Amino acid sequence: MQQFRNLLRGWLGKLLLIIFILPFAFFGIEGIFNSNSSQDVAFVVNGVEISKIEVSRGIENQRRNLKQQMGGNIDDSFLTDELLRPRVVEGLIQKELIRQASEKEGLAVSSSLVKSYVRSLPQFQDESGEFSNDKLESLLVQANFSKARLFDAVQESMVLEQLQSGIGKTAFITSPELEYIVKLNGQTRTISYATLKAAPLKDSIELTPAEIEAYYEQNKVQYRTQEKVKVHYVAVSLEDFMDDVTVEEADLLAAYEDYRKELVSQERRRASHILVEVTDERSDEEAKARIEEAQKKLDSGVVFEDLAKEYSDDIATAGSGGDLDYAGRGLFDPAFEDALFGLAKEGDVTGLVKTEFGYHIIKLTGIETPEVATYDEKKQELEQSLKQQLAREKLDEAVDDISRMAFESGDLQLISEAYGEPVQTTDFFTARGGAGVASDPDFIAAAFSAPVLEEGHNSDVVELPNNTVGVLRLAEHEQARDQTLQEVEEQVKSALTQQKIRELAKEKGEQIVARLIEGADLSSIGEEFGLEWKQDVAVTRQSGEVSRPIISKAFEMPKPVAEKPSVDKVALPSGDQEIVVLTSVSEGQFDLGETEALQAKASAAQQFGTVDFNNYVASLKDSAEIDMR
Repeated sequence: MQQFRNLLRGWLGKLLLIIFILPFAFFGIEGIFNSNSSQDVAFVVNGVEISKIEVSRGIENQRRNLKQQMGGNIDDSFLTDELLRPRVVEGLIQKELIRQASEKEGLAVSSSLVKSYVRSLPQFQDESGEFSNDKLESLLVQANFSKARLFDAVQESMVLEQLQSGIGKTAFITSPELEYIVKLNGQTRTISYATLKAAPLKDSIELTPAEIEAYYEQNKVQYRTQEKVKVHYVAVSLEDFMDDVTVEEADLLAAYEDYRKELVSQERRRASHILVEVTDERSDEEAKARIEEAQKKLDSGVVFEDLAKEYSDDIATAGSGGDLDYAGRGLFDPAFEDALFGLAKEGDVTGLVKTEFGYHIIKLTGIETPEVATYDEKKQELEQSLKQQLAREKLDEAVDDISRMAFESGDLQLISEAYGEPVQTTDFFTARGGAGVASDPDFIAAAFSAPVLEEGHNSDVVELPNNTVGVLRLAEHEQARDQTLQEVEEQVKSALTQQKIRELAKEKGEQIVARLIEGADLSSIGEEFGLEWKQDVAVTRQSGEVSRPIISKAFEMPKPVAEKPSVDKVALPSGDQEIVVLTSVSEGQFDLGETEALQAKASAAQQFGTVDFNNYVASLKDSAEIDMR
C-alpha cells in the first residue's frame, strides 16, 4: 500500500510544483516540438528524434534552475550553452530511454486516475476545498501550459514512477549491511574550514591583446548570434464565437445532473487496514492463517488499531493503527476499493480482502461527501461553461476553414478579414522563444519550421493557449553569425578575466592544501592567504549550518591517519575555493529499536533501489542506438 502514498506525496507532486514555478516546463512532455525538417533534429534515440528546439529549451530551463538555486548570484560565464548542453542532452536521452522502456513493458495509467490526482491538488481548489476549473485554467495561463499537456506530463510521470517502483522494490538489504549503513550515515566528523574568495583576485589579473584574441578564437562559437525571426500572425479565439451561441434550458438541466453525479462520485473515504503480505518467506496459506488469527481477535473485542500495530506489515501505517487517510476512487487496488466503498457506515469492518499485496482487513473510519450546490446557485456557471463548449465547437469547425485559407493565400489578410482579427507582428525572437505569443512552444516550432522559414509559406493552424488558434508567416529573418571581436570585446574580456580568476584561485587553493599537508598551522596559513578559519566544527551528513559542498567534501575525504589531518578543497561555481581540514571521525551507533530498524531497513532498501534503477538506465543507454546529429 505504500506505493499509493508515495505516488501522491512523492516526487510526482514536485512535477506540478515545477510546472507552475518555472516559466517553462519541457522535460517529460512528448511531442511538443515536432518538426518536419531533419535539420531540426539534435539526436535520435532508438529511432525517436529529439529536436534542437527541445535541447535549446532544456538549456534555458537548466539555466533558470541554476540561477534560482544560486539566488541569482552566479556569473553568466558559468551558464553558457556549451557548458549546459552536455547535461541537458544526457537528461533528454535518459528520459527518452525510460519512456521507451515503460512503453515496452506495457505500463499505463488511466486517464481517470490522472484526473483524480489533478483534482485533488490544493493548487486547483477553491477556498472551500473543492476543485475549481477556473483556478486550474488561470494557473495554466500563467505557466503558458495547456490542460492537455498538464495531463500528459502527469500521466507520463506516473508511468515512470511505476517503472522505477517496479525495479526499486526488488532491492534487498541484509542485517550486516543495515548495521554498516546506519553507522556510516550516523558518522560525526570534526572539521576546520575556510573560504578562499576568488573575487578579490581580480585586481591581480592583467590581459594582453594576444590573450584576448586567442580566447576569442578558441571560444568564437559562444559569441555567435542566434538565428532570429519576426513573424506576422492572426489569432482567432473562443471569445470570437461566444456571442454566436445560446444555451437551452434542457441542456442546463442535463449539465446540472452531470455535475451532481460527478460530485457524488467524488466521495472520499478514510480507512485503516491490517495488511499481511505474501512474500518469498511467507506463503499465501501462511499469510491467510495469520490474518485469520487477527480476525478472530478482532471478533473477540480486541481494538482494531492495536491489532494493526501487532499484525500489519504496512510499516508506514502500522504505528498509527493502520490509518490510510482519506482517498477517492481509483487510487487503490480494485478489490481493496470495492471492499472499502462497499461498507455502509463509519466503524464498519470488512472480512478478509485479497489483493496483489496480500490479505487485508479494512475498517471505514470516515466519509467525506462534497456539498452539492442547488440548480439556481450553479446555473450561471453552467451556462458559461456550456457556452464555452459550444464556442469551442465553432472554433474547431473554423479550423478547417482557417487552414484552407492559410494554404490558398499568400498572406494573412484573408483570414484577418474573415474573422475580424488584425494581423499582428511579433518582435524578433530565437528558438528559445520571446515575449507574449512567441513564448508558446508550438508557435516557436511553427515559426522555425521549414515551410515557414525556408519556403515562405503560411504556417498550418497552430493551437495556442487560452482556447486560441493562429496562423503565422515570416516577416523578417536574421541568420546566426559570428560576431567580430570588436563587437564582443568587453564580453570576451569579462569571460577571460573570470577564467583567470578561477585558475588563480585553484592554484592558490592547491598551494594551501599542500602547505597544510606538510604541517603548516591554520593560523599562519590564515594570515598569509587572508583566510578566516572556522575551527573544530562537528558535522553530520544532515548538518544544515555548514554549506552542502563542504559537508559533501568532508564525508568524501579519507580518515585522518596517525593524528595527521586529512586536507582537501572544493571549488564552488563562483570560483571560490573551500579549504577543508578533517581532524577526526566518530562512528555512528547502531542502537535502533525494532520499529526504527524496520524503518531504517526500508529506507536503505529504497536507496539501494535508486542505485538499481540508475544502473538499469545506464544499461538501457549501453544497448541503445544513439545518433548525435
